[in-house]
Amino acid sequence: MYCIFFDAHGPVAQVIIPKGQTVTGSFYTSNCLGAVEESLLKRRKRTGAKGLRLLHDNARPHKTKQVKEKILRMGMIELEHPPYSPDLAPCDFYLFPKLKEYLSGRYFSNSAELGSAIFQYLKRIPPEDYKNIFVQWLESLQRCINNGGEYFENIKH
Repeated sequence: MYCIFFDAHGPVAQVIIPKGQTVTGSFYTSNCLGAVEESLLKRRKRTGAKGLRLLHDNARPHKTKQVKEKILRMGMIELEHPPYSPDLAPCDFYLFPKLKEYLSGRYFSNSAELGSAIFQYLKRIPPEDYKNIFVQWLESLQRCINNGGEYFENIKH
């Protein structure tokens, strides 16, 4: 399993979740958010993550006090993800289908090889596509708001 973070410019961080590892608030804070912070400090030397928005789903580890405190220390603003709304998650409507298509029929001898292939693929996605992911996401959010929170199936983004 992997924890993947991306922004409107491309991949930010990818963390391999070891087989059998339970993703707790502590693991997510130190490993996942730690990787995001490290990557952003390299890309944004003066500001790091300060002022950036973070959208992650409502999984229990993401909602712990430890995670919330780390996000605040990083200077990020956490966006609330609508509950029970996977149709509004950028990974679910764009990234995962693209990865599934790319990985279909390919075989890897170990998880490191798979992880490398995933990250290389993510880096090859044109920056305009990453920007469009967020434009489409905002349009989907607005559509949901305009329709009283109704769920939409099979909407092409």
